[in-house]
Amino acid sequence: MVVVTVEELTEAIRNTLVAHGKIPGDRAEAVATQVLNYFGPEEMVLDNVLSNEDRDTFYALEEEGLLTSEEEDALVAKGKTWRIHYWLLRKTSIGSAAHPPPPPSRDEAGELYQKITADQWSHREEGHRAGSSTKSAAPPP
Repeated sequence: MVVVTVEELTEAIRNTLVAHGKIPGDRAEAVATQVLNYFGPEEMVLDNVLSNEDRDTFYALEEEGLLTSEEEDALVAKGKTWRIHYWLLRKTSIGSAAHPPPPPSRDEAGELYQKITADQWSHREEGHRAGSSTKSAAPPP
């Protein structure tokens, strides 16, 4: 079983919510602690235990791909159906967000451009020029 630590979730929040300007950077650890306090050792949290403010936080984390929600219907007394809404940690996504791959180095970017042949460069330029003509021949069949 993969365990999500406060440190890992904090870093994932910094790289998502903070990076996208949804929360200030100094709140990342508090949000991570708040979320993990709900989960504890469990894999899921029932939605009805969340306060409205905390639910908003869970929705923001869901938008960033760090949490997901699911629903299921349960048959209760007298044939009534209750819909149960619960939240799950997306542990793989949290790990990926906490430990993103390093950006390519300047040398790697240069190598990419060096791999593009002169024919590929000129083909793009020719296609661009041909497409910019205002009075061209009839369109191809």
